[in-house]
Amino acid sequence: MTGLAATLAGLHVLVTRPADQAESMCRLLLAHGAEVSRLPIQAIEAVRQPQQAARRLQQGRDALTWIFTSVNAVRFARQLDQGVWPGDCIAVGKATAAALAQLGVTAVAPDDAQTSEGVLRLPLLDDVSGRRILLVTGEGGRQLMQSTLAARGARVERVEVYRRVDLPHDAEAVANAVAAADVALLTNGESLRRLAELMPSARRPALLDLQLVVPSRRVVEQAARLGFKRSPLVPEQVSDTAYLKCLERWYAGT
Repeated sequence: MTGLAATLAGLHVLVTRPADQAESMCRLLLAHGAEVSRLPIQAIEAVRQPQQAARRLQQGRDALTWIFTSVNAVRFARQLDQGVWPGDCIAVGKATAAALAQLGVTAVAPDDAQTSEGVLRLPLLDDVSGRRILLVTGEGGRQLMQSTLAARGARVERVEVYRRVDLPHDAEAVANAVAAADVALLTNGESLRRLAELMPSARRPALLDLQLVVPSRRVVEQAARLGFKRSPLVPEQVSDTAYLKCLERWYAGT
C-alpha cells in the first residue's frame, strides 16, 4: 500500500472490531496516514452446541433459500458444514455476498439498504407461503426477518452459528483510549452498548462527544438514545473500503 495519499493524516481512529478481524481495516487506515488505536470490544466465537447447529444446516438442504446475516455467519457456517449449500442464497450485505462467492455460492444482496428491511424487499421473498427458509445468523440480534417471513407464511428456521462475547477491559484504559481518539469505528449495536458500559461515569461526557462511524441507521438511533451529541457517520456498505471513504469525506469537510 505504499504511495497512497495521506488523506487521513493527523486523524486518530479508535477501531473496536474483534482482534482477528481488525487488521485489514487498521492497515488501510495507517496506509492513508491515520493514527490507529485498537480496542477490541468483543470476540466472535462458535456457539456452545456446534453439533446441533451443524445438524440443522445439513438438514436444511431442501429450503427455498438460506439467508446469511453477516460475514461471520458465512465463516462459522462453513466451519460447521462442508457440504453443498443451496444454489440461491441471500446475503444481507455485499460483503456477506462476497464471502459466499469466495466459497462458490451464488447469493443475492439488496442493492439499496443492506439491512433486514432491504432483504425483505427482495422479490424472492415475496411469495414464501409454505416454503422453508433457513436464517443463518449469530446469537441474539434482530427478529425482524424471522417474524416478517413467518407472517408471510414461511416456515423459518433460525440457525445460530456464532456468538459475540464481551471482553474485559480496564475502565480507565478505555476512557484514555476514547479521550485520545477523534473518531471511533463500531461494527454493531452490541459493541456500542458495551463501549458505553465500560466508560467510567465521570468521563462519560468525552465518549458522548466522540464522532462515531456505525454500520446502519439502526445503530445511529441507538447512539441518539444513549445521548451521543454528534450524528454518527454511516458508510454506504459494511466494508473496509466503504468505511475508509466515509471517513475521508467527513475528514475533508472538518
